[in-house]
Amino acid sequence: MAFAEFISLWYMPAGVSIAGFLIFGKRAFIPIFLAVFFVSFRFAEQFEQGFDPAHLASATLFALAHTVPYGLGGLLARHWLSHFAQHGLPQRIIGLLVIYALAALLAALSGLMVWEFTTETNSGILEEGWFAWWLGDLVGVMVIAPLMCLILPRFSRKRLPWLDEFYAHDRRLRADLKPFLLKLIVAVSAVIGILILDSKITHPGVAYFVFFVSIPQLWIVLTERTSYATASLVTITVFMAFGVGVFDVTDQSITYQFALYITAAISYFAVSIPALMQRNNQLAELSMLDLLTDLPTKWLFKSLVTQVVKSSRPNQNHCIALYNLDNFKKINDEYGQTTGDEVLRQSSQIIKNELRDSELLCRCEQDTFVVFLPNLDIEEATKRANELRHKLPVLHIDDLILPIRGSFGVAQVQFGESIDKTVERATRALQQAKLEGRNKVVAIS
Repeated sequence: MAFAEFISLWYMPAGVSIAGFLIFGKRAFIPIFLAVFFVSFRFAEQFEQGFDPAHLASATLFALAHTVPYGLGGLLARHWLSHFAQHGLPQRIIGLLVIYALAALLAALSGLMVWEFTTETNSGILEEGWFAWWLGDLVGVMVIAPLMCLILPRFSRKRLPWLDEFYAHDRRLRADLKPFLLKLIVAVSAVIGILILDSKITHPGVAYFVFFVSIPQLWIVLTERTSYATASLVTITVFMAFGVGVFDVTDQSITYQFALYITAAISYFAVSIPALMQRNNQLAELSMLDLLTDLPTKWLFKSLVTQVVKSSRPNQNHCIALYNLDNFKKINDEYGQTTGDEVLRQSSQIIKNELRDSELLCRCEQDTFVVFLPNLDIEEATKRANELRHKLPVLHIDDLILPIRGSFGVAQVQFGESIDKTVERATRALQQAKLEGRNKVVAIS
């Protein structure tokens, strides 16, 4: 995969290292340092040619030049993702990409400086090779780090909530390999086709077609699990990196490097789209159901009732009954909020069970509920509200016996009137029921 000495299309140890620090924190320093030192020292050559202290110093410098930049980058990325969870996922991805770029740049510059310092025949390599080295390291970080973030947590005892968010929507998707493999074949075929075309046509612009590979990769990211998208990015990179050598198009290596970086960057941003969609679905669910009583919220109630009223005939009557639990504040004050919540939960469930199929109950606010009574005029609705009032229970909560009572205000939906206006009139009727001594139904025209 190398197209120049010490320069490749992607440098896999960079991604492994930064992911190690990202997952394990400072504990990753010693194993990563020793691994790079072991590779740089070349023990076999030392045993054959005899020990050379200069090689020991060079290996130590190379290990530091690699471990320190990626250690700083990995720890900073870990802090950014874990302590700034209040930022949206796109903002955190931007910060992550900036950290990756700076860490790879520092590693490239320090590595080249050590190389130039420890060898006599490579003066000026810093000016000539920093960009290709940096880009190769950066591609390695962006491609391998997500893969390692899937693997390494299996060896960590700590759960990483800030990492789970990237893969949260995977649970909503089936682990169906067949469609994923078909999309991956399309992406890999595109890579191989472009490499063959580049090797046959001696025009430098042909290599730029490789940027179109980001389209099938984006297709995978938006429609498949994040873990599958990670695997596809690695696969595309492997085929492209090996293909540059196999098809002898190394003169366009920088173009392919940059295409890999752009494809990876697009994939990072695209990952946030399914995550945002899942978050929106969760917010939509929260906006529809009250968490305490599991009843529809006022927003959903208004939406449903508005649709019913709009589709009704002009002579079709509908009413709304607004009710409030009497002396609920006293229950909260004397027995605590936990008991108060239980009163709301149990009493609303009992009223819900008494409703007809066409009727709808929702929680407006703390202890105020509203019932939609379709196909009833004001007199029929008043009678129906009285029936529901008598269904309010005597609750047994722990050692407490709490008789629950309620005041009801009933209003008929007027032609052309918004539901908010009807609720306002029902609220005035409810206030009148409270003034008249509570535990009664008051209707308003």
